[in-house]
Amino acid sequence: MSTANPPSLGTCPFCQAEITTTNVILEYETETGPAVYAECPKCRDVVNPE
Repeated sequence: MSTANPPSLGTCPFCQAEITTTNVILEYETETGPAVYAECPKCRDVVNPE
């Protein structure tokens, strides 16, 4: 896997910037599957990518 084009996890719910796997802060399992919190590279908020 190349770090030049990391996989997208979705977008920031506040500014719609793309969130990639390089922005992940916390990854965890839920009853419905995996979930993550990541730092938005644009607004710097900690978000749950949409």
